[in-house]
Amino acid sequence: MSRDVKVNAAVALGARNLLRNLRTPMLVAASLAQPVIWLVLFSQIFRALAGTAAFQRLGYQSYLAFFVPGMVVLSMLFTALQSGMATVTDIGSGMMDKLLISPIRRSAILAGRVAADAITMLAQAAIILGVALLMGARPRTGWPGALALLAYATAFGVVWACLANLIALRTRNAELTMVAGLFLTLPTLFLTPAFFPKPLLPGWLQAAAAATRPPT
Repeated sequence: MSRDVKVNAAVALGARNLLRNLRTPMLVAASLAQPVIWLVLFSQIFRALAGTAAFQRLGYQSYLAFFVPGMVVLSMLFTALQSGMATVTDIGSGMMDKLLISPIRRSAILAGRVAADAITMLAQAAIILGVALLMGARPRTGWPGALALLAYATAFGVVWACLANLIALRTRNAELTMVAGLFLTLPTLFLTPAFFPKPLLPGWLQAAAAATRPPT
């Protein structure tokens, strides 16, 4: 199969997955609602933290500005989990079998799925960042920093979506995919400095965050 055919197949499958998201907007809204709600609630609950000397010494302007990247990443994690669930749905409906016997490479199937996820994640991250800007957050590095946040978060989300799809393909079970996804998602969020700067975390959480940090 030529490279052009493979690319065209991935584009077609990506468009199909995006259209399916648009036809079921509650799926996108569900992965977007929780990060936005948490952004609004926790930024107000812990707003006084920004007035402490320990927080100010770390150079953060406000708790809201510190908290925004964590909520952007949270939206990526939920969208990645939904990507795995969508793959299980395709397996159960027989769509995956049709794709596997069609004259396209299997890598094009995953590429189409991940491409649609990347576009969805980028749009969600932009919405969360827009909400944060309306609430008064300002990126210290300006628009280049905001764009870099969107790019890095989307890249992270794509990797997580690939992992979720791998779990779905291995288990072929919606319940197991959901449980495995949540088991990986929530510890990843809470064992990182998403809610508090690392120097302000308890010692055992600092050790856990250091242990879960990928090698450089």
